[in-house]
Amino acid sequence: MLKKKSLSSAVSLGLFAAAAQTTFAAESITEALSQGEAHLNLRLRYESVAEDVAAGGNKTGDALTLKTRVNYKTDGFKGFSGFVEFDDVSNFAGDSNDSVNGQVSESLIADPVGSEVNQAFISYSNWNSEFKYGRQRLTYDNHRFVGHVGWRQNEQTYDAFTAANSSVENLKLNYAHIANVNRIFGEASAVGDTEMDSHLLNASYTLPAGTVTGYAYLLETDDNFAGFKRMDTDTYGIRWQGVVGDLAYNVEYASQESAGNNPADYSSDYMLVEASYKLAPLTLGLGYEALGADKDGFFITPLATLFKFQGWTDMFLNKGLGNISEGINDTYFTVGGAALGVNWLLAYHSFESEQNNAAGDSDLGSELGAMVTKSWGPYSAELRYASYCAGDSTAFNGGGLSLTDTEKVWLTLSANF
Repeated sequence: MLKKKSLSSAVSLGLFAAAAQTTFAAESITEALSQGEAHLNLRLRYESVAEDVAAGGNKTGDALTLKTRVNYKTDGFKGFSGFVEFDDVSNFAGDSNDSVNGQVSESLIADPVGSEVNQAFISYSNWNSEFKYGRQRLTYDNHRFVGHVGWRQNEQTYDAFTAANSSVENLKLNYAHIANVNRIFGEASAVGDTEMDSHLLNASYTLPAGTVTGYAYLLETDDNFAGFKRMDTDTYGIRWQGVVGDLAYNVEYASQESAGNNPADYSSDYMLVEASYKLAPLTLGLGYEALGADKDGFFITPLATLFKFQGWTDMFLNKGLGNISEGINDTYFTVGGAALGVNWLLAYHSFESEQNNAAGDSDLGSELGAMVTKSWGPYSAELRYASYCAGDSTAFNGGGLSLTDTEKVWLTLSANF
């Protein structure tokens, strides 16, 4: 099993061992190392949060953070290559709860300060396949079940072995064994790592009318935290992505049941139906996503990039599980376009619970979001705003979630070299 503190040493030893076994080709290895590519990424972000936590009172937070990322990829040698990436997150101004600084009276902005190895892996490519071992970024499909949470300054990566094969025309096969999840909370957090013994299978086949994907995500955690044991699940699903003229659409269904040492005993379903239509100069979108629940548990997506779903205010994260005990139905509309090199998007979400809460309520509120983005050369800028309205909603998630009106603003500047 890969341990976070020793992973960089393990990768270094692996590279040394590979060199030792091929000393007759030392010059070629030197060239592979010296002729690699280095990249620098800078992302400066200001984030502001305002929550109406009680009548006549607000809970606020703001943060100005900078993510500095440096990486290096070696050139290939007999199919082998190496990759290493370092991240540093700095905080220059603002007061917020960054998840580890203890400022719980402030709103949460989960970008803790720190430096760490973000990725470090050895890869081998041959037989129309690629194998990777080490700490790596891992995403499948739309990130709903397996993602890297790239929105946050400290992204989520995996200590894993992965294999991808495309030997059969139009067929892509992916497998991953995850030993540890390096979560967004960083090295200083008690929940910064989740040790696992999980297996992921994802296969897709492209047809003239679209792409069909089947998957099995079998999660098992080694940690004794009750919240992590809640991740022990078996999820099986199928996804169809199609395009007909100017219409693009996705249809997906998945079934999940508790497994391993999960303290809950349940089975539940997931469903997604969404479509977008290009009506120049606009693109219109409509979607419906349902994460189910039963009396003993609810459908969870603990490895997802949750910011991509259920709006941008992160109202229903529920400690990273991505659902609440009553289930969530999300109906959403989007409209977007471009003008003068600036892309823009408006999004509206209406939320309801699948099951009524103890008060007989199913209204989970609504959210309105707006975003503009501009890119030029290696630079990009983004301004994003989201406003969540709780309405007259009562407490959900078994009484543990009190919905509150929330506004968030983000201004992000990025540079890639």
